[in-house]
Amino acid sequence: IHKRGTTFPMSKSFSVRKLCFAAMLLALGLILPQAFHMVGGQAVSSILLPMHIPVLICGLLLGGSYGAAVGCLTPLLSCVLLGMPPVAILPFMVAELMVYGWISGLLGKRIPLYPALIAAQVAGRIAYAIALFIGGTLLGMPCAAPVSVIASAVSGLPGLVIQWVFVPVLVKLLRRTLPETGEVCVTTR
Repeated sequence: IHKRGTTFPMSKSFSVRKLCFAAMLLALGLILPQAFHMVGGQAVSSILLPMHIPVLICGLLLGGSYGAAVGCLTPLLSCVLLGMPPVAILPFMVAELMVYGWISGLLGKRIPLYPALIAAQVAGRIAYAIALFIGGTLLGMPCAAPVSVIASAVSGLPGLVIQWVFVPVLVKLLRRTLPETGEVCVTTR
């Protein structure tokens, strides 16, 4: 039994600040693609990849578990609430973005930002190809062949360049300006 007014430290794996920041990045992952759709239509999103940016930032800033969670929830919520991505490609995008967040979070504090970002992008595209293979070959889902990942990487090259330029800069800036995302204490009354 705890006395009123006592403070309970939370573990470093769960932080209210991290959870709030992850929620903001999730919201950004919903808003950013819609803004791109309004400006240039749906084709612009498949070229500039706006949903990927907040997921990669989340992983690099908050770690693999938060990155994977935001990577999984962003396309799911976007599909349910906003109708994009289409249900037909949703499982493949969930696999890709979840791996982006997870790998960027695993590597983001162990190796320099640029190699961590590129490794996450490569791993995410591999996950996308594996998901296409499983969906198409093993489950009989109507989907593109896994080789189509190469074509989508080529068409998404402008988006990859945007990620290479802006994601590391934003992560470095946010690491400097945000309060430490470590331990947080919760006080009861």
